Amino acid sequence: MNGAVGIIGDGPVNLMYVGVPAIGVIGAFIVSLEPRGMARALFVMALAQMLVPVIALVIWNPPFNPGVLPVFVLNGIFAGLWLTSAGLFRRATPRAQVESPA
Repeated sequence: MNGAVGIIGDGPVNLMYVGVPAIGVIGAFIVSLEPRGMARALFVMALAQMLVPVIALVIWNPPFNPGVLPVFVLNGIFAGLWLTSAGLFRRATPRAQVESPA
C-alpha cells in the first residue's frame, strides 16, 4: 500500500516505513528466531511503526493527504498487528525462559 499510494502523502518521507520490516528482519537474525527475542523484536517494530508519522510530522511536516488522524489510526492498526504477534510469541516462550532473570 505504501509503495502504491504512500501512507503519508507523496515523497521520500514514506521511505521510513522500510525501516519497520528491516527492524524485524535484523531482530529475528539477532535473536535466532527464539520466541522471547521475537516478542521483543516485534514490540520494537510496533514502536517504530508509531514513530514514523511522529517523526514525519515533527521533522518534515508533510501534507498528510488523508489527514493526520487517519494516518495515525492506520499506523495504530499495523502496530496492533505487530503487538498481537509479539503477544503470541510471548505465549510460545517456554516457562523456564519467562521466569529467568535474564
